[in-house]
Amino acid sequence: MSIEIESISKQFTKKGKEINALDNISLKIKEGSFVGLLGPNGAGKTTLTKILTTLLLPSSGEAYIDGISIKEDKKIRQIIGAVFGETGGRSLYYRLSILDNLMFYGTLSGLSKTVAKKRIQSLLNYFDLEEKKNTLVMKLSTGMKAKVLLIRSLVPFPKVLLLDEPTLGFDAESSEKAKDLLNEFNREFGTTILLTSHNFPEIDELTSRLILIDSGKIVQDCAPAVFKQKVIQEYIHLIFSLPPLPADGFKMSQLPTEIFKKLVRDSAGAEVTSLKEKDGLNFVYEVTIQPIEYSLNETISRITVLILRASGEIYKIAPYMPSLKESFLAFLAMNKTNSALEPEAKEEIFTFPMQEEDV
Repeated sequence: MSIEIESISKQFTKKGKEINALDNISLKIKEGSFVGLLGPNGAGKTTLTKILTTLLLPSSGEAYIDGISIKEDKKIRQIIGAVFGETGGRSLYYRLSILDNLMFYGTLSGLSKTVAKKRIQSLLNYFDLEEKKNTLVMKLSTGMKAKVLLIRSLVPFPKVLLLDEPTLGFDAESSEKAKDLLNEFNREFGTTILLTSHNFPEIDELTSRLILIDSGKIVQDCAPAVFKQKVIQEYIHLIFSLPPLPADGFKMSQLPTEIFKKLVRDSAGAEVTSLKEKDGLNFVYEVTIQPIEYSLNETISRITVLILRASGEIYKIAPYMPSLKESFLAFLAMNKTNSALEPEAKEEIFTFPMQEEDV
């Protein structure tokens, strides 16, 4: 395992009140994984990341990175790279240039000056900072400081990257470049990456495992796709028309709910969740349909055949796939609403399949 966390807890005292930042957290992250860490503000994400980077000591528990205890801070710092979303660039020396900062940190990590300079030059070119390399950090924009911080974490080619809002302040083009580069480090060098971000598309696109933390506890651990499917059900949006039904001369507009629901249930193994008349004169309807027995694509195929066999016409048929942001917000709302439920009921609602590496 690349990262092992065993019963980590962290308490702070603020204005005489004890705060549980982390509450008995345990998890394992396999070497070479790309894992997303999500949670609302104050959930404990940054606290956990800072403990793993040896910047904070836990109140209790233990953690290991590449088999090394976080208590051995010097050894840990030689194998990790870290970014803490500091748009002000507080981890850089303001009166040094970009190049001097990166050379200092590169040699501090044990690289020779020759190797450090080659890597720094390549990364500066990649992020379009070559012309600015001799500029003092104090004169950089927020986005440029954020780029330098990310480059600083990558120069040593670390075994483990702990990234807390690494692209905060990046423009759209730089964000895309950063995503591509992180993917390459993960794929080509086998770098284990733990990414904390409120940039939901970034988390969704990059990670294969999602850990959701709330009030200092892990409340979910599964693949992003599984999380989205379980929290907000996929459905099909359909606009179609049907000719008048032959039986007893009834028109579809007279019996829309019972007839169409039965057809969809029998032929497509799905449930109609809403049905409304869009154009009564031409028998046009708008419905949402939830797949039950079959996959989303197969359900769409079956409904298409159903409409065509009935001599109908399809104007629109499209799947609705929930975004990670929608699912995240819905999950937090569900978690809050159901916080008073019995433990058994909560477990039934919120337990999704765990990642294979943790079974």
